[in-house]
Amino acid sequence: MDGTASRRWETVDALDRIELPPPGSGRRGTLRFSHPTLAEWSWPYTVVRGAADGPRLALISGVHPAEYPAIEANIRASRDIDPARLRGVVVSLPLVDAPAFLPRTPFVCPIDGKNPNRCFPGDPNGTFTDVLADAVFRAVVVPSDALIDLHGGDLVEALVPFTIYSPVGEPSVNESAAALGRAFGLPYLVASRPAPGGIGGTTCQAAAAAGVPGIIAEAGSSGLLTEPETRLLVEGVNNALRHLGMLDGAVPEANPIEIDRFTWLTSPAEGMWYPAVAVGEAVREGQTIGRVGDLFGDTLAEVTAPHDGDVLFITSSPATRADGLVLAIGAR
Repeated sequence: MDGTASRRWETVDALDRIELPPPGSGRRGTLRFSHPTLAEWSWPYTVVRGAADGPRLALISGVHPAEYPAIEANIRASRDIDPARLRGVVVSLPLVDAPAFLPRTPFVCPIDGKNPNRCFPGDPNGTFTDVLADAVFRAVVVPSDALIDLHGGDLVEALVPFTIYSPVGEPSVNESAAALGRAFGLPYLVASRPAPGGIGGTTCQAAAAAGVPGIIAEAGSSGLLTEPETRLLVEGVNNALRHLGMLDGAVPEANPIEIDRFTWLTSPAEGMWYPAVAVGEAVREGQTIGRVGDLFGDTLAEVTAPHDGDVLFITSSPATRADGLVLAIGAR
């Protein structure tokens, strides 16, 4: 890692909005928000402003702060950008859900028990997570021309690397987000469309609705800081910067498997979850892909595939609640 550019950067704290440094320089510091709900907290940020004009990219991670390759990749990618070679601006926020970081809380903010990636674009009149999502969205995402939100497998989640975009914006925004996702270079590209019972409130959905092409890039598993997945995400960020014309160089050709149907399966009973498949494995409609047992060893229920597809993630912890998330299948 080349940290020489970082050591030249000035340190400036920010309130509610992040001011840009002069062209060809970098800045980092602490971001605070004036909203009283957030007054006791702060967020590290980095801004790299290129010597030449170009797009503005929001690079965030730590929306789920036990997804460590994502956070580390953000730190490395931001630190290693040379302002002299960059066109445009990169604004990095490596840790969004700050209250969950030190307690190692998976998925949700411990202050109000909400999943931040179900709360965007946020609500200034809501509870802590709603207010945080609103503040980050307005300060970092809305002023940008594109969004990359880095994620991975949380403490109880194993996954194959994939990128998500949400085609809920104008056609040009949707096309730009899909192109950004392809350029990032992970093996799968998922079009996450709104559906009854589906997930909502994600960063890329909110960004698309606001006219900002955005992707969520996922790599890493089970709350481990692993080098191959960290490097995969760093390479993806650099691919995206080249794709956006912010860095010189060709974007490596990538032909991800494109997923049009993304189905999340839940447990039919409380007990022990025993998956019968692995991440990346192809499954067929009706295939038994796991079972739930009780603490006497008896099978309570079997889980079957609702359609053909590839297993993109699996809950890696055996303990499961009734209706708890156990696995997701993506149909090509």
